[in-house]
Amino acid sequence: MSEKYYLGLNYIGHDASASILKDGELLASAMEERFTREKKSRDFPINAIQSCLKQTHLSLEDIDIITFYFDTKLFFEKKLEYIARYYPRSMGLAKNFLDTAYVFEGVKKEIREKLDFLGEIYFCDHHKAHIASTYFLSNFKEDCAFISIDGLGESKSTVLGEVKDNQIHEVSYVEFPHSLGLLYNALTHYLGFNAISDAGKVMGLSSYGDPEVYINDFRKIVSFGHRGTFKFDLDYFAYPFMRNVWISNLFEDKFGKRRIFPEELNERYENVAAGLQTIVEETFDHMCKFLNEEYDHKNLCLAGGVALNSVSNGKLIEKGYFKNIFIPPACGDDGLSFGAPLYHNFCVRKRTKRYPLKNAFMGYEYTDEEMLRAIQKFNFRHNKPDDICEAVARLVSSDNIVGWYQGRMEMGPRALGNRSILANPMNPNMKDIVNSRVKFREPFRPFAPSVLREHSKEWFEVDYPAPYMLFVFKVKEDKRKLVPAITHVDGTGRLQTVTKEFNPKYHKMIDSFRKITGVPMILNTSFNIKGEPIVESPTDAIRCFLGNGIDYLALGNYLVKKESF
Repeated sequence: MSEKYYLGLNYIGHDASASILKDGELLASAMEERFTREKKSRDFPINAIQSCLKQTHLSLEDIDIITFYFDTKLFFEKKLEYIARYYPRSMGLAKNFLDTAYVFEGVKKEIREKLDFLGEIYFCDHHKAHIASTYFLSNFKEDCAFISIDGLGESKSTVLGEVKDNQIHEVSYVEFPHSLGLLYNALTHYLGFNAISDAGKVMGLSSYGDPEVYINDFRKIVSFGHRGTFKFDLDYFAYPFMRNVWISNLFEDKFGKRRIFPEELNERYENVAAGLQTIVEETFDHMCKFLNEEYDHKNLCLAGGVALNSVSNGKLIEKGYFKNIFIPPACGDDGLSFGAPLYHNFCVRKRTKRYPLKNAFMGYEYTDEEMLRAIQKFNFRHNKPDDICEAVARLVSSDNIVGWYQGRMEMGPRALGNRSILANPMNPNMKDIVNSRVKFREPFRPFAPSVLREHSKEWFEVDYPAPYMLFVFKVKEDKRKLVPAITHVDGTGRLQTVTKEFNPKYHKMIDSFRKITGVPMILNTSFNIKGEPIVESPTDAIRCFLGNGIDYLALGNYLVKKESF
């Protein structure tokens, strides 16, 4: 069977993205938001497509198959069933469902017209694409259990099962409107944040609250069923029946009035966030217990937007239901643009050769010449240190904040050492400085440590590889005072472990910091400010650098300071 090039597309839904694969090997992937500068973009990902083609030195004529992450016919059928089942309450959503189905119906025509593509277009089931995006990029050689969990696909919000002999076997599922992702969206809205984009804020806020205050109320709302399933008491919610309305009056009667931004985040809201986080963790626990008993696999693959809940993920490792858990860095809907091609390659074409993911760096890599032109465009004075890694490590150790722009852009929502802002984890004031002066965001938001993998067990209570910043573990108690800027209020850190194989340049820079300070980690946050996507181009990096309190910019091997050298 001859090799085939895939172009995978995700749009209409949030986190529009494009990916290029050669059979089962991921070559390039990018989110459209990085180019349009519109966070959570739903647009046709033409800029992401062009970037992926440029990175792989391919043209659209080289593409054999285009995939789309949704079974549009199934979506229409399931939404009609839902409207009928919940009629007349469902009429508030009927027009939106039918309008969305109409848009999906035009996808094939739109792809052909915009890309002038005459080849095969394959529509993949949403959750099958999620599952493929994790298992087929993992290094698991044997069968494994899986959970795909997000807001919703065509109708399902959660799917559990196993991958056996490269085939996906579903054992149980949960359907809309019962959805852990939508529960988190609803509570994010209740707490005064953007329901779609700000779930991570609620996860950070939850550490400040006492979960015992409201957990029994949440347990009345979320009940567990057989085979790892769950369901909600829908009387607490409005989203199952109305567009853009999340919670019901009953919810506010139970938990108090919704916070309206910029109202203060008081203790009640912190306790609600803590109760929400705890019920999410208990639901994960319920699902994993079932899968562990059903299959007795040692490996678990997770995908879907809820898999970004790194606090829950860390607790799953601690509980030991599975020895190994793999979550791809783009585990949300941005990963569907490579999940659907992976499903087609392995489950439709029955190809067997696997290409485990080695790192997260799948975006375009700008040349030194392109970076230098961007610097000169802004008339910056700059220098080129003999060793940019040592130079940056020394700056950070002296409490300078450095924009670190290197190599290929990361896929997924988290900066992993190529589009990062770096700071000193040892400075007790650095969290507040970066939140207020650089990121312009809420003071309760924590920052992650990038830690040399070979030293991580000396600093964290759980010794586990976490290259994609998807697990939260406790910092060892005797180390917390040494790295206060990355230690959250509950003594945890959202760990990223760094190896030479994963990112040699980033590893070298952190190791240089270790040699200077004795601390084998650095504070790492994404290269952007509140409300904006992570920077994509050198020009994006410079504009961000100019607009906040970053002291230096390491653009490739060039070093730029706001003032003259």
